[in-house]
Amino acid sequence: MTNEKYSMVRVIWADAHTSESGWLDMGEQTDDGEVLVHTVGYLIPVGDAGSKARHVSLWQTLCDGEGIHGFYIPVAMVRDMMVLGVDTLRRDVEE
Repeated sequence: MTNEKYSMVRVIWADAHTSESGWLDMGEQTDDGEVLVHTVGYLIPVGDAGSKARHVSLWQTLCDGEGIHGFYIPVAMVRDMMVLGVDTLRRDVEE
């Protein structure tokens, strides 16, 4: 497993989430939409070591066939995915 074999991607996905804590009047709760999460990592294709079927499999760091912080996002929760590269970087500081 080498870094060059895998693309770095940003995935936007709908997270499962909870309500506020404590006792709440259920009649006063409103649907405020999805909670969207942005996650970045190396995309591991289904079938490769470190992947999981029916999930977008990301790893934060890869080195010499090992990975750290594997992340598995159910495909149905994915809202957008972008391959990252030099052309997608944005500079916020003036030169």
